[in-house]
Amino acid sequence: MPMLMVMRHAKSSWSDATIPDHDRPLNARGRSAAGDMGRFAARNGFLPDVVLASDSRRTRETVELWADAADWHGPVDHLPELYHASAADLLEVARLAGPALAGAGRLMLVAHNPGIEDLVSTVCDDLVAIPTGTLAVMEHAPDALDPSSLRLVGIQRPRDLGD
Repeated sequence: MPMLMVMRHAKSSWSDATIPDHDRPLNARGRSAAGDMGRFAARNGFLPDVVLASDSRRTRETVELWADAADWHGPVDHLPELYHASAADLLEVARLAGPALAGAGRLMLVAHNPGIEDLVSTVCDDLVAIPTGTLAVMEHAPDALDPSSLRLVGIQRPRDLGD
């Protein structure tokens, strides 16, 4: 069954207020969490065929550390339209990627709140907190990718990992 995974970038640094938002790096906790989440994804079979991610620095770093820890070497595309994308924008990017995945693929989006949180909350029909570094996994029908076709498989927050 096709899968849409959405991950919020890991915790970024606010130590230098002069750095523009787009250019903020991860902090130490974020770097650790990104690796933890990569290992979690590999252990649990939540590895995508393709990753589409925001082009922000913190998102690039999250994906790189996640992929290294998961030993995942698939394609990654960093898209400016995912920088602070809304839930609707996230789904539109996923829909456009669908044909390239032949309808049965696994896509991971790595982006920002409030879009990630709004998307998961809409699927769950309830407010769902998505802290930094959190991964939400959803299945959907091969020919449909909208909130009503998505079924939440699970949510994993870095702080809840036992490693």
